[in-house]
Amino acid sequence: MSNTNQQSSPITLMRIPQILKVMPISKSKFWLMVQKGEFPKPIKIGRSSFWTIDQVQGFIRERSGQSCN
Repeated sequence: MSNTNQQSSPITLMRIPQILKVMPISKSKFWLMVQKGEFPKPIKIGRSSFWTIDQVQGFIRERSGQSCN
């Protein structure tokens, strides 16, 4: 039987404290960015919010090409 699973690696989920360690902004600024659509919407599991590590890394990569004003 062949493995037809297209996903090669497990999905890693991050919570806000982990994200804020790599993005030096306040929690309120972070939520404002989510609300404005500047940062991806969370995956909700129960009352908790999560983001995939790919979403976070993609956001950082996208922003690293922009100058800080």
